[in-house]
Amino acid sequence: MNHLSTFEHLVNATGQTDFPTILHEEKNRIIAEWQQNLYADDNRLKQRIQLYQNKLLFLLETITNQFPPEMFTTDQSDDQLVQLSFTLYDLLVYLEENYAAYLDLCYNISRLHLLSAREELARETPLLNRILPDTDVMRIVISSFEETLRSDHVTFRQLYYTRELSKCLRNLQPDSLPEDVEALLLYMNFNDSMYLKYKLQLLSVEINSHPTTHQQLTQTKWLLKMNNQQQEQYGYAYDIDQLSLKDQISEWLMHESEFLEYKIKIDETTPLPQEVARWHNFKVKVDLSVNELAFLLRVMIEHGLILNNNKSEVAEFFARYFATNNQPSISADSLRRKMYDYSASSIESVKQLLLDLFHTSKRINSD
Repeated sequence: MNHLSTFEHLVNATGQTDFPTILHEEKNRIIAEWQQNLYADDNRLKQRIQLYQNKLLFLLETITNQFPPEMFTTDQSDDQLVQLSFTLYDLLVYLEENYAAYLDLCYNISRLHLLSAREELARETPLLNRILPDTDVMRIVISSFEETLRSDHVTFRQLYYTRELSKCLRNLQPDSLPEDVEALLLYMNFNDSMYLKYKLQLLSVEINSHPTTHQQLTQTKWLLKMNNQQQEQYGYAYDIDQLSLKDQISEWLMHESEFLEYKIKIDETTPLPQEVARWHNFKVKVDLSVNELAFLLRVMIEHGLILNNNKSEVAEFFARYFATNNQPSISADSLRRKMYDYSASSIESVKQLLLDLFHTSKRINSD
């Protein structure tokens, strides 16, 4: 059936008082024919769906291009071109609702689709504004939706993405935290350039909040690990021409990690003033294992012998300037972790050490 010639005939059937009835019957006839015949040849189903999609879009564009501007802002429901355009729009919506998986998402949506989407966004914006109100993240999301629909050339892919992300955001719990919204945006691959810039600024602040380069490197690698473990919704993207949000964040974190490693290496090889250089490679060697040293540190901190508030810095200092009897170089992360994950044998060894120190002090006192 040549649907183009059918509707050309209807356009020429002006002046008929039963024109709406003719349109309604023709629409129902076409839908019935699709229901009966589209699945007759599964091998060509996608091709046929996209052929009908293309024809309907062409007809809609041809008709709406003839509309004067006021057609889109005033009630023109009695105009036969308007009636015909909405019938074609209904047929296209039927294809979307029943055969969405077979549509060509690269096609631009019709003018009626765009007007409908703009009205839909206007209704949803107050609901979206209730999610983390007055926050940069939601301002960026809503602004990106508005920017997408402001264009006269919006693809089906862009329309569907905007609708799906809006629905997912509105389905969040009322007491959702910023982390919940950010996790959803990562899952939905919201790789908008402004949001990426915003997200990288947050990561940069988080990394630089740590006082030492070693700690910054540790935090960067942890963030990279957490990001790589996040799930993504397959096939979704705000911008299909860019890497996914997850990949762009990972790439940035890897570059940041490489820079911090280089900075540490430079710091270690840079000549120091003579009084500092003397201690640069100096280490206090103790007859303890790493586990025993870690537990001893824990005892001294909790007893109040060590008064520093930042336990991470204490662990980093001991890792930098102490060596055990079997490990000349100690990892600060390992030492910090073993302060809270110790074995029974380490406890017994440290107990015996403290007893030995007590007896040694008595012997010295009696000499």
